[in-house]
Amino acid sequence: MPQDLSSLPDLLSRTADLLRLSGANDFKAGAWNKAAAIVEQEGDALRLRDSEKALQELPGIGKSLASELHHFLSTGTLPQLDCLEKTLPAELISWLDISGLGPKRAAKIHKTLEIDSIAELKNALEDGRVAALPGFGKKSAHKILNALTWMEGSGERCLLDEAQGLAQQVTDLLSNLPGLIRLECAGSLRRSRESIGDLDFLACVSDQGEALHQAFCEWEDVVEVLVRGETKSSVRVKQGRQLDLRTVNETAFPAALIYFTGSKEHNVFLRGRAREKGLTLNEYGLYPLVDGEADREHPQNAPSEAALYQKLDLPFTPPELREALYQSWVEADTIPELVEANDLQGVLHAHSTWSDGKNTLQDMAEACLNLGYHYLGITDHSQSAFYANGLKPQAVEAQWKEIDELNQRFKDEGKDFIILKGIESDIRADGNLDYEDDLLSGFDFVIASIHGQMDMEAEAMQARMEKAIRHPACSIVGHPTARLLLQRPGVKLDMEAIIRLAATQSVAIEINAAPPRLELDWRWGKLAKEVGLQTAICPDAHAVNQLTRMTQYGVPMARKAAFDASRILNCQAAQNLFIK
Repeated sequence: MPQDLSSLPDLLSRTADLLRLSGANDFKAGAWNKAAAIVEQEGDALRLRDSEKALQELPGIGKSLASELHHFLSTGTLPQLDCLEKTLPAELISWLDISGLGPKRAAKIHKTLEIDSIAELKNALEDGRVAALPGFGKKSAHKILNALTWMEGSGERCLLDEAQGLAQQVTDLLSNLPGLIRLECAGSLRRSRESIGDLDFLACVSDQGEALHQAFCEWEDVVEVLVRGETKSSVRVKQGRQLDLRTVNETAFPAALIYFTGSKEHNVFLRGRAREKGLTLNEYGLYPLVDGEADREHPQNAPSEAALYQKLDLPFTPPELREALYQSWVEADTIPELVEANDLQGVLHAHSTWSDGKNTLQDMAEACLNLGYHYLGITDHSQSAFYANGLKPQAVEAQWKEIDELNQRFKDEGKDFIILKGIESDIRADGNLDYEDDLLSGFDFVIASIHGQMDMEAEAMQARMEKAIRHPACSIVGHPTARLLLQRPGVKLDMEAIIRLAATQSVAIEINAAPPRLELDWRWGKLAKEVGLQTAICPDAHAVNQLTRMTQYGVPMARKAAFDASRILNCQAAQNLFIK
């Protein structure tokens, strides 16, 4: 069976990280990083290299790497990665999840202090041993400790992409089994929360669902069966997540789907509304309330979620809005129409090989065209982002020339597509944007983002962001707090003030669809609607395969933040945007 190559670049990069963590020299580890970039560029063409000799013809791929790649093409595994994951302590590997640590620094702490657990690392950070190491210091150790504390506080949660991936695996496992009528993922994933704890699955079945529970509990990824019953099974899988499966009949399914989707606050409200109407609502259905008890002999006819809401004289509430924040909208029947994936017209935040992207500008443009979009706003990093090969002014001019040439080619070929000249400009510590104003004015649009000096005090950080928003060239604020979910908190900002200012300045705040970011945080959605804030659903793509982040993660976040298409920049046609 052909192996899925989409995961290979990440596996190669992970091998590089684990090599550095093991103490390997940077030259050896760097070869794996280079291999990841080469494999990303090759794509499915890698399958055509069906021998180690053919793989060695790729630039930078030596004999040992060719052997690893050939093994992956045959088996789907990398022997070197398997070896490292078996020999390195599991807790030491988990250090790599701590923002700001990195494999080389982790290796230095591990080797010098002879520790490998999270608890030992935390103690060493707190008692000054890490700060005393060459190349660290008190400030660096404090940042790592804060990141570790933040990560520990996140508990047993995972990012949206991991949750969606697991949900798809379970869907594939159960979808064709006998007795299944309908299968839905419920809980916080159905409500599009930015991070997920347990995954809940609800199956509508024509029998007891025995085949589903058996397959679910005997799935090869299951490491522990927690509960095995007639209508509910719970398991823990090798990814560390708990998965719950419930089976119900067709009559109970609508009420059960509402109940297990949540939120708790929304369910409490619905039950209260039912009682006001002389009814009672639970996970099995909607019934008349007689002498304080449910009359189960006379269930209300509600064959769908929408029908059940209608029985309660309420508007159908999309799962994304079933949160306490939006309850007043439900009561007042003022639920907005939410954006759909097919409303998107183009891409407004993507990187190419001009800075730190993995694909060329032409590759990124053609991938957008193949996805049905009408424009690409390329936004490579600005010059201050030296770590990301940020563009010097001369490189900006050269990129503009390539854009003009590609746009002329698209026009000559009769293609309805245009590349917009954008930049992701670093917001400097003083609030100024990268580049002089005359160069900034030459871009079609500017995304202003904070990437460094994130430990500023709240007052200084607020002034920094507000000055950037007021800059005439600023079109969009990128990932406003620069948070990394489950890894580090965002910078100190008064987001209410930022949102109000951005709205008055006609500056959008993006919804960054990279799974570790997913901000503008949805909790600001209600205020954003009140003040008329605009957004852009942005993939922050550094490779062609990341463009689909917009629909996979960005659209759910925009819906959860109550955005309709009219307030989303890239739901507009190119001619209605900021083209000069």
